[in-house]
Amino acid sequence: MTQGPAHQSCLQSGGPAGIEGRTSGAAGSPLMRRTPVIGGNAVNKGSPSNAKTNEALRVLRERYRVTIANTVAAFRRLSAQLAVIASAPEVVEALRRELHRVHGSAGSFGFPEASRLAAELEDAAVRWMADPSLDSDRRAAMIADFANELEACVLGEGGAASQTPIMALNEPSPESSDSAAEPSKSERSESCPDIVIVEDDTSFVEMLRYALESSGFTFLHYATGPQALEGLLALNVGRRAPLVLLDVDLPGLDGFSLHERLRVERPGAYATVFLTARGGEAEQLRAYRAGAIDYLPKPVNLRILMAKIPTWLERSRRAGGGGSAGGGG
Repeated sequence: MTQGPAHQSCLQSGGPAGIEGRTSGAAGSPLMRRTPVIGGNAVNKGSPSNAKTNEALRVLRERYRVTIANTVAAFRRLSAQLAVIASAPEVVEALRRELHRVHGSAGSFGFPEASRLAAELEDAAVRWMADPSLDSDRRAAMIADFANELEACVLGEGGAASQTPIMALNEPSPESSDSAAEPSKSERSESCPDIVIVEDDTSFVEMLRYALESSGFTFLHYATGPQALEGLLALNVGRRAPLVLLDVDLPGLDGFSLHERLRVERPGAYATVFLTARGGEAEQLRAYRAGAIDYLPKPVNLRILMAKIPTWLERSRRAGGGGSAGGGG
């Protein structure tokens, strides 16, 4: 795993993570992002100004609106597949996962009604998986209606995103992109990220990236449970105890199982906060009883998230001492 210097943030993605079809890079290849630098040093960790946050929220919302056309098209494809075989388990599971993503992300970008509608249908999809005959004659129409409602919620009745150019958030300048792509060996060996994101929703990762980079934090990103497990078991954290922002509904290995593996094989190496659309009491109690330091249900408020991160990091530092890579304690 490549680790960036203190003024960089690292995104590691293992392929598509969401129906938008956006990727951060080829499988297993980290991409480096540089946070703003003042006088040659990284910006001090701290919350950005209200004006900067307001502008970021506007930009993030517009980016989400731009990507929603792909999301709507994917739901319409799933509706067409359900019209052919309404009980196909692989189609119902794919539908549940996409509904779960919209449930967690839409409200975070300022579209609470879209999140609410997705949550209701996600619950229905769970019931469909348990009872293949339930609503079998209505499933295709329900998903087609949802696609139309999602489009109206996010794009409005006109059905088109803004054509105004969208500014970049903390993107590396052309002259710095090459140097940011591959830090020196000494930088890699001496640094460890402040935060590790384990999340398969690329839209939500974009929001987290802004929150972290604007406050000067370094981070790694994994899009699947197995990738995260492999990387976090091997990462040399020293005594830093990085904070892990962990989704529950992950491809390949769910967040609870990943947390338990890390707790057993790397005791004390990481502090975990669950960020998930699963906000039920049972899930939250399970997380806290397993040692998580917090549990934040999606959709999230970006300002509240940014206010909580320094407190979480302080708690993770106090809990540090898990030590070297490869399961060492």
